[in-house]
Amino acid sequence: MTKKLYQSDVYQKEHTSTIIDVMGDGTQENPWLLVLDETIFFPTGGGQPCDLGTIGGVAVAEVTEKDGIVLHQMLSATEDSAVTGFNAGDKVFCRLDWARRFEHMQRHCGEHILSGIFFRELGGVNRGFHMGSDYMTIDIDVPGITKEQAERIETLTNEVIWSNVPVTTRYFEERTEAEKLPLRKALAIDEDISIVCVGDESNPADCVACCGTHPATSGQVGLVKIFKLENYKGMTRVYFNAGKGAFTDYQNKHRILSELNLKYSADDKDLLEKIKTQDEKNKEVRQELFQLKNSVITKAADEILHSFGVPAKKAEVKKKNPSGSSRSFSEASDTLIHTSDRLVIREYPYLNVNDLLAIAKILSNQLESGILAVMVSTRENLLILAASGGHDCGKIIKDNALVWNGKGGGNASGARALFSSREDLECFVTFVRQAYSTRP
Repeated sequence: MTKKLYQSDVYQKEHTSTIIDVMGDGTQENPWLLVLDETIFFPTGGGQPCDLGTIGGVAVAEVTEKDGIVLHQMLSATEDSAVTGFNAGDKVFCRLDWARRFEHMQRHCGEHILSGIFFRELGGVNRGFHMGSDYMTIDIDVPGITKEQAERIETLTNEVIWSNVPVTTRYFEERTEAEKLPLRKALAIDEDISIVCVGDESNPADCVACCGTHPATSGQVGLVKIFKLENYKGMTRVYFNAGKGAFTDYQNKHRILSELNLKYSADDKDLLEKIKTQDEKNKEVRQELFQLKNSVITKAADEILHSFGVPAKKAEVKKKNPSGSSRSFSEASDTLIHTSDRLVIREYPYLNVNDLLAIAKILSNQLESGILAVMVSTRENLLILAASGGHDCGKIIKDNALVWNGKGGGNASGARALFSSREDLECFVTFVRQAYSTRP
């Protein structure tokens, strides 16, 4: 049995221990497990992660407990160049990662107080506890706890913290004496029982069996903050944090709030109203954009439907070349604008793929059989094929796009392909123009 020094002094950060046993060979597959006569390292248990630190200058990777023996898993020789080996009988200097230990103490004690207040105010028992890296959760067996109830309990919890009452841990060999305390939760073990009590035992904020580490007074918890509530298996799951973690969360959210205030020229009091006003303006703009896009899409489809029988033409729409100067399609490439009696090609530099799909949907319902329409987005190096018979758009893409590094697919009436470069896109469009301009 390992003597657990943290049970008698939770603030002990260093200690020289003797190695009782060494297991493993120090490889990544079979790392060293050290058994010490005495340890300051708390093993994973009771919902609390283990302590970390160093033993003999070597980093501790994990601490677990089995049958009263605490096992210290060390980093392997390949993970820590300081590893030279361990032998039974060696005396080793142990040092805790104190910042990690103290934060666990704060968070675990904060969980005790919060659970105790939920029990006192609502009769809700904590049926599950998890301590994650960014938040903790408790599952209170009361369904539908409201935001208002949680805020009141959060305030009462912090009042216990501010009162700086003592936090004590008492150990009992058997349950008879332990059950005389005002326990929040019935005991699940019969021997080697540790009871943590926050406040006076005659009227504690919380009193429950627990094997974790806790500060000497509630004030050291700092604060508790509830983040959200969630229905979970007929209970209420409470997301929260305590101590440094809660303070860091506040700092992050305060930074975000300050940036939002600056963006909206607001302060904490009117920020929400200004965001709401801006959302209404954005809604109007989105509606206008929706109507304008619908108009553009309809006109684009109408232009294609009315273009057959007209000689091939060059579009005079301007675009920017890589040097920044303007030039027309006719000065650049005629592959992206074309009309014949069997094929129409159009480029839409300002429309996205969903807009092109909307044009294609109109065309696939109204085009004469045997006509192929090609809509090109040079912004996305993408094209859409549409037809209402006489062509299998999906097969055209499948059989040919890969030649020019294109990827895509579709069905007979519509298909799309995405290309890795503008050059590949134009080569594929040139192929389509040459292959499908005339009647088969």
